[in-house]
Amino acid sequence: MEKEFSDILTLQEIKDRTEKYILGTYKRSPVAFLYGQGEFLFDTDNKQYIDFQSGVAVTSLGHGEADIIEAIRNQADRIIHTSNLVYNREQAMLAEVLVRHSFPSKVFFTNSGAEANEAAFKLARLFGQQNKNGATSFLTLENSFHGRTFATMSLTGQTKIHSGFGPIVPNIKYMPPNDIEALEKEIDENGTELCAIFLELIQGESGVHPLNIEYVLAARKLATENNILLVFDEIQTGIGRTGKLFAFEHYGVNPDVMTLAKGLGSGIPIGAALIANKFASIMGAGMHGSTFGGNHIAARAAYETLRILIGREILSNVNAMGEYIMTRLKAMQAKIPVIQEVRGIGLHIGITIDRPCADIALACLENGLVINCTGTNNLRIVPPLTITLETAAKGLDILEAQLRILK
Repeated sequence: MEKEFSDILTLQEIKDRTEKYILGTYKRSPVAFLYGQGEFLFDTDNKQYIDFQSGVAVTSLGHGEADIIEAIRNQADRIIHTSNLVYNREQAMLAEVLVRHSFPSKVFFTNSGAEANEAAFKLARLFGQQNKNGATSFLTLENSFHGRTFATMSLTGQTKIHSGFGPIVPNIKYMPPNDIEALEKEIDENGTELCAIFLELIQGESGVHPLNIEYVLAARKLATENNILLVFDEIQTGIGRTGKLFAFEHYGVNPDVMTLAKGLGSGIPIGAALIANKFASIMGAGMHGSTFGGNHIAARAAYETLRILIGREILSNVNAMGEYIMTRLKAMQAKIPVIQEVRGIGLHIGITIDRPCADIALACLENGLVINCTGTNNLRIVPPLTITLETAAKGLDILEAQLRILK
């Protein structure tokens, strides 16, 4: 080893090695964080930042949560990984908590959200082969985002995600969100060929756009009547982000399959597909697998995340802080012409402005606020679920100052 981690301290050193050795698939902001505490991050110069991004809705309990760290340390001392060819205590306990707090189901563990959606995709194909005379078609929504693997990229209703890779997976139709008439027409004409409908209850990557309750209820009814699996992609919205443990609780209907990741492991990679008991027997032994999915340390971190989230009444803070931030943003909208729309549920909030927002996010970063620009002209606010009123107010002050500059 040429240098130890402790020897590489400057942003320039980190940038040089990144550009020399790492594939350039990310457009990175000019900062490197070395540690965090609560809703704050600290860079190589020890500058403090308010975190309105949470690693893109991942570090939901904030940084440096003592119980999470202790759980990971304790698990690492005992056992980190065996395999899914043997039983796993941590995995079994995590699955029980997920099912008890969602809907009657079985769980398949993965390393990521894309892999959870891949599992759901394969399950739907199996369902179509076994129960619908070989049906292979899917419905998903325009402007959706379901992942970067080939199947999940194909499920994503955005041309920019497909571009450059040649033909995508066929038999996927992208529907306009919240258009019940279009959904009814498509299912009426092609329902026998459909194996699944994939829905993000809140479209996150395209700028935080919640689906209407009426639309979700209609999708549930039509899926049941036409023997189509209804899949809810809750990779961003699950694990408390919307003020309930899962976003489907806002809509009053259960999915047939729900996919999770992001906030589930507090930064330790883990995903999950929950499959309703009615459909759980479709995928049998040897039909799917994951070497690392739900290994001891990932499952332990996720179990502790849920224990804290449920046991500490954090969801009440999500609702209170979400209401405060939305109120502040609406007040800004009334005074700052560049703000076109504010929307969201809980601490999953989007702001549409009248121009590309990358420079605004960069200006916020320079002034001590980490915020995400997504979908060209949308700013996304997804802070830790534990954020305090004082910190939320300071973060919004920074954002407002940068938006007021714009003409």
